Parts: sequence; C-alpha cells; structure tokens
Amino acid sequence: MKNKNQILVCIDAHPKSNVLLRAAANKSRETGLPWGVLYVETPEHFTLERDARERILRLLTVAEEVGANVHTVEHGDVIGGIRNFIASAHDEGMPIQTLIMGQSGKEGFLNELKASLAERVMREVRVFSTGVQIVPLVGRQYTPSWFDRLQLKDIKLKEIGFALVSVALAYIASEILRMQVSGIGWTAQVHNVTAFFLVASIITSLRYGLVSGLVSAIAGFSTINYFYVAPYSGFGISHTADAVSLFVFLSSAVIISVMGGYNKAWTTSLARKEKRSQALYKVHRLASEASDRDGALAILYDELSRLLEMDIAFFLPPAMNPDALELVYPEQADLTPEDNKSLQLCWDEVRTTGLGTASRFDSIWRFEPLTTHNGEIGVIAIKVPLHIRLDSSFGRLLSALADQAASILERIELTKMMSESRMREEREKLRAMLLSSVSHDLKTPLASIIGSLSVHNRMKKAGRLDSETSDELIDTALEESQRLDSFISNILDMTRIESGEITFDVDWVNPEKILQNIKKRMRQRLLNHELVVNNSDASFEVMMDRMMTEQVLQNVVDNAVKYSPKGTKIMIRLCAENNGFAFKVKDQGPGIPEGKLEAVFDKYERLKQSDSQVAGTGLGLAISKAVMEKQQGSITVRNHESGGAEFSLWFPNMKSFAHRAKAKSPEKKTFGEGKKERNELA
Repeated sequence: MKNKNQILVCIDAHPKSNVLLRAAANKSRETGLPWGVLYVETPEHFTLERDARERILRLLTVAEEVGANVHTVEHGDVIGGIRNFIASAHDEGMPIQTLIMGQSGKEGFLNELKASLAERVMREVRVFSTGVQIVPLVGRQYTPSWFDRLQLKDIKLKEIGFALVSVALAYIASEILRMQVSGIGWTAQVHNVTAFFLVASIITSLRYGLVSGLVSAIAGFSTINYFYVAPYSGFGISHTADAVSLFVFLSSAVIISVMGGYNKAWTTSLARKEKRSQALYKVHRLASEASDRDGALAILYDELSRLLEMDIAFFLPPAMNPDALELVYPEQADLTPEDNKSLQLCWDEVRTTGLGTASRFDSIWRFEPLTTHNGEIGVIAIKVPLHIRLDSSFGRLLSALADQAASILERIELTKMMSESRMREEREKLRAMLLSSVSHDLKTPLASIIGSLSVHNRMKKAGRLDSETSDELIDTALEESQRLDSFISNILDMTRIESGEITFDVDWVNPEKILQNIKKRMRQRLLNHELVVNNSDASFEVMMDRMMTEQVLQNVVDNAVKYSPKGTKIMIRLCAENNGFAFKVKDQGPGIPEGKLEAVFDKYERLKQSDSQVAGTGLGLAISKAVMEKQQGSITVRNHESGGAEFSLWFPNMKSFAHRAKAKSPEKKTFGEGKKERNELA
C-alpha cells in the first residue's frame, strides 16, 4: 500500500487566493512532497458573480500548469467537502500531511467571538493527523472600531471652544427670551430651556464630531443645573422632577452627540474616500501614459510619494533570476536587516508584512505584494512615519495602491511583449517577402537577362545572329533589367522610408517635366501600350519632391502596364483639383475588386496574387502611399465607368499660370505604339 504524504491547498473565490498557491508551492519545494489544489463546489458556487467563477477557473488552471494535482469535489458545505476528501486520501494511503487555507480578517465584535472557517476545519481534520497552516490573505486587517468610526482622535482646542461658545449662546438666547416674555408670566425652568441647549449639542456634534458634542452636552447640563434648577446659582437638585428633567436632557444630548458624531465621521470618511479615489484615478491616468517600465515607475514613485507623504520603493525580480528581488526605483532605499527579512517574507509568502502586521520584525517599513491575476510581479515598500495610525482605512488604501501599481506595470509588460511579438511578425513577414522576391520576382527577370544574353552570345558565335534578332534579345534583357532594378529600388525605398533615413527635398516643380522623364525611363515597359497625356490649358508648378514623385508616378504607371492587356491605352491627365494639383492615371485593365480598393496600398499585398506574370514585391503602391503622405498629399484609386482603375495623385500646394497657345501645348500626346514606333524613335 502506498504511504506517501502530500500537501493540499484549499482555494475559493477570494481575490488573493493566488497567495495560497505560492505558499503551497514553497511548502512543496521545502519538504519535497507533492501538492494538490482542492476546490469544494457548493450550491453557492452557482450564485457567485461571473468574475468570481472565472477567477476560480483561472487559479485551477495556473495550479495545474505549475505541477499541482487539481481536485474539484461537490458537497453541500465547504467543511464537509474538505473532511470527506481528506478521509478518502487517508484511506487510499495518500494522507494529507499539511492543509493550507486562507483566512480574511474578522470584522465586527460578534465575528471576533466566532471561530473562522479555517479554525473549524482544523478541528474536523485533527483525527487524520493533518496539520492546518492558516495564511492571512490580506495581511493583518484593522477592524474599524467606534474609536475609528467616531474619529476620537486629534481633538483640537477650537472644537472644544466651539462647544463652550454654543452653550454660552444657548444660555444668552434663554435669558433674552425670559426677559421678553416675563410680562406674561413665563418662567425659565428646566423643561422650558432644554431645547436651546439640545440645539447647541446638535450643531456642535454635526460640525466637529462626538467629543465636541459631549462637551456641549455636559456644559449644557451644568449650565441648566446652575442657573435654572433650585437651589439657583449653585450645583444641586432640590426637586425630583428637576432631576428627572436633567437626566432626560443629558441622555438626549448624549444620544444626539453620538448620532451627530457618527454622521460627521461618515461624511468625513466619504470625503476622504472620494479624495483618495480621485488620487488613484490620477495615478492610473498618469502612469498609463508611460510607454516603458522605467517611466511608469518614475511616475508612480512621484505621485504615490506625494499622495502618501511617505518614502516608497519598488522591488522587482531581475530577468535572469525571477525568484529574487532587487531595488529598481529609486536607486537607494534605507533598509535594515530586519526590513530585508520582512521584504523577503512578503515576496516568499505573497502577503503584507512589516509595520502594522503580525510579522513586523521591528521594521518601520510596510511591504505590500504587487499581485495580478497572473501572479505576483514584485513588492512595494512604504516607510510609514511614527505619527501615522495604521487603521483599516489606511491598510485598504495601501492595498489598493499596490494593486493599481501592479496592474499598470503588468499592462506595460504585456504591451512590450505584444510590441515585440508584432516586430517579430513584421520581421518574419519581411524575411518571407525577401525570400519570395529572391526566389521568384528577382530571380525571374535575372533568368530572362541571362537567357537572352546567352542566346545572343551563342547565335553570334555561330554566325546566325541577324540585326532584328539581336535587337529583340537585347531589348528583352534591357526590359528585364529595368524590371529587376524597379524591384530592388522598391525594397530599398520601403526600408529607407520605414527607418526614417529618407529626406524630402521639396520645391516648385513643373509636372510636365516629370512626365517627360517617366516616358524616357519606361520606354521599354511601354512598348506594347500607348501612353496618352491630357494636359490642361493652364501651366502648373507644384510643391513636391521631384525624384520621389517620379518614383511614385513610375510605380503607378508600371502597375497599370502589368494589369492592362497589350495594345490598350494608359491615360494620364494633369488637372487642378480641390485647391490642389492631381495626376490622374487611368488604365483599361480589369479594375480592382471593391473590397480591395484600400488593400492595394498595403505592403506585400501583391504576394497574394497567384499569377506569376504580374507578380511583384507588393511594395510599389505601398511606397507610393508613404511618399505622398510624407508630402502632405494623398493617393487614391477607384474603378472608372469604362472599366479599369484610375489612380489619383493629389498635391495640396500648386501655382497655375496664364493659358498657353494650343500650338505650343498640344492637347494630346502619344507614345509607344508598338515595336514599329520604337524602331522609328530609335
């Protein structure tokens, strides 16, 4: 029979249950025993909020990933489910040596008298010789007492003075009223003047809290006894009725003071919470604007130090040793050996340590773990001044600040990882594109060049090379060389644009001169097409970079040549448009699918085409868009009515001049009507 002890940790939907997983993993590492996780699914499980159920599932998944045996049992109550599971493990020869459970702080006098869930489980499993390790989930919690709720601290002299002044005013009001109504037989007795002094107690307690209200009540009681109860001008009570009246007044004044003080404390607490919430929002907003961890830590340090008026420090694990801690901000922190013990305990057990906790180690620092849903990421240390009273409100504030800082640092880390992932994807995409270009788009024209020149050389040596064949082979090699040069230029241009190395030399340029250069550079590409240029009657000068614009126009015309049937026209129109200037390039090809009108300007889009005759690097139009945007212009495309695509290159700045004579500027020019026209031009 097996007799292997094991460690078991019981979790629930508590937000800090991940602390228990860390404690169990540490215990397993220390003892060498296997460990498991138990979740008891009671009927209340299905009444939990969705976030709580997702938290439980996430914890079980994380536990399984780090090597724990995960168990889920159904039972009517948690204690019974734990007891039955431990009994079954004991019967199977796999006894539970240590059971790890979490325990939250108890709030309220009645809850202090009750045994906690962990303490009740401890009694139930004692018969199986199972030890129970109780882990505080949020460190030591301070239960707000009446002393806290009623703010019985920091009493100021002016508050006591206000109480005494209010009683004096109540006495003056009583005397004024007595003198005004003395003629109608009114006498100032106890039951006639108590209302004035009750009003004084109400105002004082609402304004300054319980202590001031009680001072007002006692001062009012004494004033009534001295001036309005026989024997007059002395402290004493002659009649039972006066004693009863004074007792009723004092009881009412005390009750009113308590209620007024509680209301004052509640109002002050709400105002403080609102102020802290605004401070937390400000911290989150400022730190979220940071783009890296160091920037976020600097902002968090400045804002939290200003909010708390305390020294703080951030400790995070180094990349090479995730189990250790090192100070990352600020550069120095005054920690004693006792402080370092508390810091290490906070990191090892993922719980609040130091000042104000059970594991203080005589430390003047308080250490809060930085935890997220994915686990712990570090520790924030707060040096608490001696005059600060550590109550429950302060503890919750520090815990909230730690959670806020942890979420911000995790977001930055995740953003960095996503950015690096995108960069890797882009590099892989670029690598694939380059490999594709080298293997096909660059290799194909290179093979044509080598083949044409090889045939030319062999035929020449054999004496079978006539002039027409020689011209045809050389023209083929030249055309493929230009195509190869265009591919390489596109790759280099896109690299330069994305790296920011390219600069633009913008000046006033005549667009007709650009067209003339395009005709010369693309003469071989236009052998099988007719290039038609429609000029406006006006003459233009456009603010542009001449060389880069020629590259853009060449890419657009080359794209039109690729997709237009042989013998068709490619038309370019120069015109004023939208207070600027535009090149309109229209082809007679098949056009662009409606869903691809914007995608044609994406990088590598051409790699998706399967037709090897029109394949390219897929960078020509992407470069064109980048260049036009750098010049504050734009490039758009649409399908025109007669079929085919029409690209528009628009520039915002232009100058137009007087009309020209048509004789000097013919409306239509044609170029490249086939091989016959090429020979004539040559």
